[in-house]
This record gives sequence, C-alpha cells and structure tokens, in this order.
Amino acid sequence: MIKPTVEPVIGSGRTRLLLAIAFVSLLGGCARSVATIADARMAFASGDLPTAQATLEPIAKKRGRNRDAASLDLAMVKLAAGEVHSAEQTLRELRDRFDQAPKLSLAHDAASTMTDDNTRVFRPASHEEVMIRAMLSICSLARDGTDAEAYALQATTKQDQLRVEAEARGIPLAANHFQPIALAPYLRGVLREATHHDYDDAAKAYQLVSAVQPQFAPAGEDIERATTGAHSAPGHGVLYVIACVGEGPRLEETTAPTTSAALSIASVVLNAQTNQGSGNGDQENGPVLPNIAQVKVPRVVVPPSNLAAINVKASGAEFGVTQTLTDVGQLAISQNEAEMPWTIARAVTRRVVKETTVAKVTDSIGLDGSLGSLFHFAAASAWSGVEKADTRCWGLLPREIQVLRCELPEGNHPVELQAVNFHGIVSGMPRIENVTMVNGRNTYLIVIAPRNAIYVVRSQ
Repeated sequence: MIKPTVEPVIGSGRTRLLLAIAFVSLLGGCARSVATIADARMAFASGDLPTAQATLEPIAKKRGRNRDAASLDLAMVKLAAGEVHSAEQTLRELRDRFDQAPKLSLAHDAASTMTDDNTRVFRPASHEEVMIRAMLSICSLARDGTDAEAYALQATTKQDQLRVEAEARGIPLAANHFQPIALAPYLRGVLREATHHDYDDAAKAYQLVSAVQPQFAPAGEDIERATTGAHSAPGHGVLYVIACVGEGPRLEETTAPTTSAALSIASVVLNAQTNQGSGNGDQENGPVLPNIAQVKVPRVVVPPSNLAAINVKASGAEFGVTQTLTDVGQLAISQNEAEMPWTIARAVTRRVVKETTVAKVTDSIGLDGSLGSLFHFAAASAWSGVEKADTRCWGLLPREIQVLRCELPEGNHPVELQAVNFHGIVSGMPRIENVTMVNGRNTYLIVIAPRNAIYVVRSQ
C-alpha cells in the first residue's frame, strides 16, 4: 500500500515568502509606553502629589513590567505626603522581593531574552538596592526611629556585598565604585550619640563619614563633639534637617561602542552556552560574533536643576544651609559606568541569539540563494532595529541627601525652610514648620525638595 504524501504548506516559494514577511512583521510589536510614569514624576517635581499618587497607584498594582519601578516612585510620593508607614512598608516589601529573586547568570539572562532587556523582570540597579535601605532609615526617622540604625547597617552591608561581587567579576577599581555611602554611618553616629553614653561608637561612625565624604565639613565638629561626650548644651535639643534635594538619577537610551572588554565577556558567555571552544582561549570552533559597531544601552542622567540646598532659620536665627552627605547622582553614574561592559556584552550576546534564530527560521522555511540572504538581512535588521534599552528605574530618588544640625533651646520654634540656588541666593516662598524641642533629645525634619516644591515630613 502506498502511503499518501502531503506536501508541507511551506512547500511553495510564494507561501514561504509570505511566511517570511509575516515573521519579520512580528518582530516589532513589543514597544510599550511609560509616559504615565513620566507624568507622575513631573507632577511630583511641581508639587502636585495627588496627581503623582493617582497616576502611579494603578501601575504599581498591575502585574506589568513597570510595576516595581512605579512602586519605588510611589514610596517616595507617600513619604512626601506624610504616609510614612505605608512608604516604609512598600520599600520593605520591595527590598525582600528583590533579595529573594533568583540571581541569573549573564549567559542565562541573555539567552532567555529574545527581544531586549525590557522583557526581563525588573531588577534594581546597584545604587537603587543600597538606596532602598537608606530611604528606609529616613522613613524610620520620620516615624519613631526604632529601626533607623538597623536599616542604615543594611545599606552598608548591601554596598559591601555589591563591592565583593564586583571584584569577583573583575570590575576595575570596584572599591571606588562601591564605597560606603556616608549617610549610613552618619545616621549611626547621630543615633549612638543620642543615647548619651555610646559616644565612642558615634565618634567612630563620624570618622568613617569623614573618610568616605571628606567634603562634608561638619564631620570635624561631629567627631569633636562625640569625643568630648556632649550631645547638646544643658536645656537644649538637636534638630536634624535631612534634605532630599534635587531630581535624582534616571536612565535614558543611548548607543555605546562594542568595546573589546564587552566582546570578550560576550565571547566567553557564548562559548559556555554552546559548550564549544577548547577551554584554553581557542575560540576557533565557537560561535562567530557579528560585526556590531554599537548597541543600545541605558545611561544615567541627572536632570539639571538650580536647587543647590535648603536654607534653615529657627526662631529668626540663621543656621545656614544643608550640606551634601551622599551624592546619589554621582553614585549612580559611577556604578552604571562600572557595569557597562556587562550591559554591552548582554546586548551583543542577545544579537548573536537573534542572528542564530533568524538563520534557523530561514532554513526551516526553505529559503535559499538570494531570497534567503535578503530575508536573513531583513529579519535580522528588523529584529535588532526594534530593540530598546531598558530605562526602567527609581526615578524619584533625590540627586543628593543633605543634612544640617541645629542645636536649639527646649520649647517651641518656628523653623523656616527655603530653597537656595548654586549662587547662594534663596528663592521661592519659605516653608515654615513649628517644632517642639525636648531637652537632650533629637528631632528630625525630613525635607523632600525635587525642584519647585518643598515637602516636609516631621518625626512623630
């Protein structure tokens, strides 16, 4: 009995060509808008907290690719609105989820991504992981301060962990890119000093602040005061104005050349994936890297701003301006640059995976000769052309975290806060807060000033 034969649907040249065109047309359907998050950030900077919160909440609740980035921004909006407990709870949940997420290798990460990095589960950048803990410390201070020191220690531990991981990967000057942030030891010093007996611990913490951030001039006074064991003058309390100043680091798409370091990383990854190569650096039988001059990558940008610091007056007396303790923008730029060879390598590896996939589709469709070459070129170009850099980020972090210590007599004081530009000129309407100082106690004013607006959260 002769079995009937059935010609595959892709047997005709015309059908094969139509399938090829359909394949190419499907490659560009992944773009999504993140304009709503941008709108929320603009509203936050201009002082419109209700709009910022109403815009971010549905994105943060939806199980989408922008959920975690929106949730991080929403925590800052809640803190500025005085919803301190909710902000702290959100950051704790995100911290725990990020910590529990599996650590994928570069090989697995690149091979599993057939479009671009936007399809990955959101992973915070290194500086964002550290700042989650730093902002948790600030949330705690705005509440009752119970967990502030523990959070500060977590920030130090996380940065040290990131440094060790960077050194293990061979990142040059990893210790410089991942040095401790001064905010963490500073808060430890402040809290140890407030016990009125742990002055040695406070002095050591302030010494670390001076080493990490030598430009922070008040550190010398802090060390001297802790060394002599005097929290404040009799009948006085201490007001700490902790200011989140300016619009912080964000990501935007740019192109980067495929450096030799990135190509070397990509080559090692691809050889490991295909189990090819001799293992002694001979990559003759390994996958051939395409001739890629540049790839799309995210780069850190810090929005320009005239806001330099916050001027502080209390009961009519001038106390000065807040001083930079941690430059979040510079931290993000430094760590982004340190990670760039791996970011480029991931893009190169992904390009190879796409090239290989297109080649297999070309073979399976049965296209050959000039038609096959044309399809391969068109498909590979279209697939690579729609690729976008992953610019999801915690966009409502401040540019800098600054602080000013004010020693005031016990009792009630009107505290006047006003923006200062880089020429030392105050501008805008002052924000006045009435605070009650307690003898020998600390009081905290958390100021969030992204651009025009000044939000104030008071310790309870």
